[in-house]
Amino acid sequence: MSQPVEDERTSGRCGKLQINRFHWIVFFTWQLSIYFAGQQLFNIFGNYSPKYRCRGEGNETSEFVKNCALLEACPVDQREFEEAAFYSTALEFDMVCGKRAHYSSLISSMQFFGVLIGTIFYGHLADKFGRKPISLLCLTLGILFVMLTAVSPGWVILMILRFLVGSSIGGTVVVVYTYVMELILPQQRVFLRAFFNWGWGRVALTLVCALFPSWRIASVVSGALLLPILPIIYFVFPESPMWLENKGRFDEMLRSEAKIARIAGIPPLKHRKKHDAHRESEATGKTYGIWDLFANRAIAQRTLILCLIWFIASVCSYTNDLNSSTLAGNFYVNQILFGVMIALSKLVIFVLDTYVPQFSRRLLHQIPQAFVVVCFAAISVILIFGGATLPVLLLNLVGTIFIEYTWDACYLSGAEGFPTEVRAIGVGTCSLTARVGALLAPQLAFLGTLWIPSPYVAVALFSLITLVLSCIFLPETKGSDLAVRDNEISLTHGHDNPKEEAVEML
Repeated sequence: MSQPVEDERTSGRCGKLQINRFHWIVFFTWQLSIYFAGQQLFNIFGNYSPKYRCRGEGNETSEFVKNCALLEACPVDQREFEEAAFYSTALEFDMVCGKRAHYSSLISSMQFFGVLIGTIFYGHLADKFGRKPISLLCLTLGILFVMLTAVSPGWVILMILRFLVGSSIGGTVVVVYTYVMELILPQQRVFLRAFFNWGWGRVALTLVCALFPSWRIASVVSGALLLPILPIIYFVFPESPMWLENKGRFDEMLRSEAKIARIAGIPPLKHRKKHDAHRESEATGKTYGIWDLFANRAIAQRTLILCLIWFIASVCSYTNDLNSSTLAGNFYVNQILFGVMIALSKLVIFVLDTYVPQFSRRLLHQIPQAFVVVCFAAISVILIFGGATLPVLLLNLVGTIFIEYTWDACYLSGAEGFPTEVRAIGVGTCSLTARVGALLAPQLAFLGTLWIPSPYVAVALFSLITLVLSCIFLPETKGSDLAVRDNEISLTHGHDNPKEEAVEML
């Protein structure tokens, strides 16, 4: 591969991270993408129901409570709900209690199933047709489907549309993430996740729902806020130079790099070595698929351990999120508190990654995972013995922060751990297993209605399993140049691994 001249690359850069104008646009675009992916948490608001009481003779209660047996025994005209913080789908379609209550969890499960399908479908399209067109496709459809949910006449149409929203989210978390990782420098990856992350996306979604406390209006506003992402990708972003090079489209790669340099305000790259005809023909003829993730023992082992940590991060994260509405305190304050603490806590990871070279990707996964085990095991013990609610809330908050750290390790290890040829497929496969885990989350959260500590026990046990296996099998990928083929995980079905020179991305 070609090697750009270093001194020209550093002009116009900001400090150690070498951030330029183009990178800031990429960062902003990623935050919008995360806000869209946060639609997975919209079910926290969609399934919301306030406390209630019965005012009829013989059934009268003085306090507002959440007790489905009471609600079902109370005549409809005698039910009194506490002032609702949000007019949810559960309230509009009468899915709070009774025979229709399971429709809410069914809608959630179908959305997660859509995410699963989207990771497969869009991931393969992106590796075949390019990052840019498929990013535009999944985001355009996603915005359209989010806004269309607002006119759903009933829960069945809503479920279908949320499935379609989920499929677009699946494409976003795989394709757009891969696209972004290929457009920034290795040292900027943790910076991106530290300052442009899920926490701020959760805060933004909560603020939208608080300012527009009706699920229909909130859906329209959420879609409208995402519209700027489309012209940015279409007019500003070029195709990924890394993907173009991998496909042997070197003239297009050079034009793409030149466009990035122009936007960044730096001189165009000069390559010290021209690509020869053999290299070009070698790059264009191969089509890759999911089977290449198991081409040999090394890449198969890496694929399996990465899929495992994604699966368990998803189970723990979404089980905890869906169970968060049961926590004591103000509904909106709790959600904003979770988001802000997640976002601010990531600054710690940025400082450690930037100024402590020994802080590896393995430690980024294993230390937080150990804290997750401790926090949720402690919550389980407190609830089993009927302890106070404040310690549960505080431990849950701390545990949520550390679960989010494990997500950082998952995304970074996934983006850095696969060769360019199958990076979108690899991250897509990891995301697919995560979506399978997400399908389990509504059921684990539902178990809390049967035995309150059960979701917390499940999170603690799953976290312990992944902690042990991570210590044994998780590879170290920190600082990996995504344009360099790792000989240890070459896609060659044998022992002869090709060697290539490095090419740095803008």
